[in-house]
Amino acid sequence: MISEKIELLGKGLYGKDIPDVLTLKSIPTSSELDYIGSEDFNQTMLDKILPKAVEEKINFHKLLEIDYYWICRALRLLNYGPYHTTNAIFCSECGESSKGEYIVDLRSVGCTVLPPNFTNDIVIKKDEFIEYDKDIHVSLLTIQDAINAYKDNLFTDAEGHTNKSLARMCYMMKKAGNESLSPVTAKLIVERDMAKCPADSLLLQGTINELTDYGLRATGYVECPHCHSKEAFYIALVDDRFFRPSLGALRKWRDDRNSERNKDNAGGKTEPVRTSN
Repeated sequence: MISEKIELLGKGLYGKDIPDVLTLKSIPTSSELDYIGSEDFNQTMLDKILPKAVEEKINFHKLLEIDYYWICRALRLLNYGPYHTTNAIFCSECGESSKGEYIVDLRSVGCTVLPPNFTNDIVIKKDEFIEYDKDIHVSLLTIQDAINAYKDNLFTDAEGHTNKSLARMCYMMKKAGNESLSPVTAKLIVERDMAKCPADSLLLQGTINELTDYGLRATGYVECPHCHSKEAFYIALVDDRFFRPSLGALRKWRDDRNSERNKDNAGGKTEPVRTSN
């Protein structure tokens, strides 16, 4: 069985609940991931896949959202290799959007790590606002908090559309001044207390986004098929499709591994390979 160690991005933030380093193992060949859709991907990962694929016995629901996706990435690379098939590549240099099927390298997806001595109590000073006069404390979400936020009817309109941005923000908000907040009271601050100066809610949202922008990026970089700029990018979301590699991607990984064995070199190019129109 293949296994490897992974150091969590949020090391030091979990106390005794979750160790800083986890041991990942191979995912069973006939796993629940073969049958799930996007709507139940995260719950299946937390309840069925991670308990089998991680040697340590922990409560995976308590993982920070950034660590949950970090582990999913490591499992994907361990089990199915670094190559992924994307249907579109975007280039800001020539302005072209290339449609088709391209094999890209997930190792080109960046990750913003937490700064040294980070504590999960981020203070937004009242000086950031125009009218609102209290400091606001926010925290990075756990993966379960993120799931709960997106399902919370408090942030769903009459047509059934969820304001995910507002939901995330209110679940992150923990204190205003000395007052502890729930998602309900946080929503009241945003929609009632900041109503006299609507710019304050925009300042709050923007500042939270800036101060909590850690973890895996949503894009990876490749060579543009048109102008060959190295700054073209593709979308690489961690969802049910993330664990469904194409045959071409698997064969490229196989060829890399054979090359490493035979020639003792790394291989692993990051430029896209056109597989079909």
